[in-house]
Amino acid sequence: MSPDQINFLKDTYPRFWHEVLLQVPAGHWNLVASLFHQCYLIAADQGDTSPWVTLHFERLDDGLFRAYAAPLVDFEKWTDGNSLAVIIALQFFNERQKIICEVCGLPGGRYCISPEFCSRKKEKWHGD
Repeated sequence: MSPDQINFLKDTYPRFWHEVLLQVPAGHWNLVASLFHQCYLIAADQGDTSPWVTLHFERLDDGLFRAYAAPLVDFEKWTDGNSLAVIIALQFFNERQKIICEVCGLPGGRYCISPEFCSRKKEKWHGD
C-alpha cells in the first residue's frame, strides 16, 4: 500500500490497524478500509465509540491475508444484525482478495484483466 493509504487507515481506524497489513498489496487497500469501516459501524450503530471487535490478521502461504474477529463486548449487547454484519465483513475481505487485482484493485482476478492499466501503477507491494 502507499504511504497515504497506510496513513489513512492508521489515522481513521487506529484500533483496527496492525503492522502486518503493511504487506497488503496496494490494490487490496479498499478491502482493508471496508472491513475496518464495517467493524466501526457495528459499534456506532449502537451509539458506542469503542470497538466491539478486535481484528487479527494472518498471512497465508499464497500471499493473501485472512482476517479474524473476536468480540470485545458482552454477547448480550449483540443483535442478530451485528453478528451477521461481522461475518459478512470478514467473508467479504477474506474472499474478495482472490478476485481483486493486487495492483490496481479492479475485479477479475488477483492479477489484472487490464494489464495496460496496471502497468502504469508504480507499486505492487509496499515495503517489499
